[in-house]
Amino acid sequence: MQRKIIKIFIILSLSIVSIPFVFTVLKIKVKPVNKLEKDISLNFKRNFPLKADLFKVYSYIKADIFDTDPIPKKVIDIKNGWKFLGNAYSNALSESKGMIVFSKKELDSLQGILSYRNNWLKKRNIKFYLAIAPNKHSVYGDMIPIKKNDRNNKLEQIDSICKVIGINFINLGEDFPKDENIRLYHKTDSHWNDYAGFYAFGSIMKRINRDFANTKFNNYTIDDMIIETTNDPIGDLHEMLQLEKNEAFIHFNFKNPEKVFQLDKTLTIRKGYHKDPSFYELRYRNDINDLKIMTMNDSFFGYFRQYIVNNFGNSLLIWDYKFDENLIESEKPDILLHEIAERDVDFLLAK
Repeated sequence: MQRKIIKIFIILSLSIVSIPFVFTVLKIKVKPVNKLEKDISLNFKRNFPLKADLFKVYSYIKADIFDTDPIPKKVIDIKNGWKFLGNAYSNALSESKGMIVFSKKELDSLQGILSYRNNWLKKRNIKFYLAIAPNKHSVYGDMIPIKKNDRNNKLEQIDSICKVIGINFINLGEDFPKDENIRLYHKTDSHWNDYAGFYAFGSIMKRINRDFANTKFNNYTIDDMIIETTNDPIGDLHEMLQLEKNEAFIHFNFKNPEKVFQLDKTLTIRKGYHKDPSFYELRYRNDINDLKIMTMNDSFFGYFRQYIVNNFGNSLLIWDYKFDENLIESEKPDILLHEIAERDVDFLLAK
């Protein structure tokens, strides 16, 4: 009986493995994944039939049956429902733990770049604020059984540089509550949630208020928000492992929404831009004050965008890290807020 089961298993395994090759011999092509790509014959790596389906089966077997990571290094599974970004992207784990830091040469270069930008903006009477969204590892690092190095990590190194050269630095996690009942990041996604976005916005406005003390701003509290939770199939970390599972998604919405007008887009997207072009430029206007804010931001920004556009007369939000002098000069903002995720701080070295 045992020999029969082994034979059946071998035949079944060979059959599954052979399916893609049968498809290939029969010239059954796979269409391009990206709709923007031309419908052309793709190489075998892309055109491997049933690749996604077979990988889903593999992921399920590894994760749910054998309780191991389907893709080592990409995702850290804590086995309590929480997942963290591994070292496959920007060495996020090692950088958060201070095992990989900026070299002396990189620090000198970074100081020069940030000093130049700060002085360039000062000459044009533009207030500059550099805000870093901490990695999930930096906030919930105790879950990962790796001790943080005693030396400063990259986020802390940038904080020190900004103090030396007089740049307004904002650690967007500095006002996070210590309440264990308030979850600040998605469990299966590398991003924070609406709770973190709300407190991050508070840190931004606390710093901006010092420079614009006589300007009218909205001071929001949790009581101003309707907080709802839905069960959604989110989680970029699950997506990396090609696992399809739901997670509780927290939503913050205003109890009494203010009147904000979204304006038409006017900019040409720069060459080489690789994000979703529909998010490159967003413009808003309201009547709260006469200040114009321009942001250079990423996906973390979306969790407090609604508060920003309700606090400035004009808001120009650019989903890009590029310090575009021509764009800044043409837009003439009063404030330039550069929000960047901790895992992306190496982009600050780009001139």
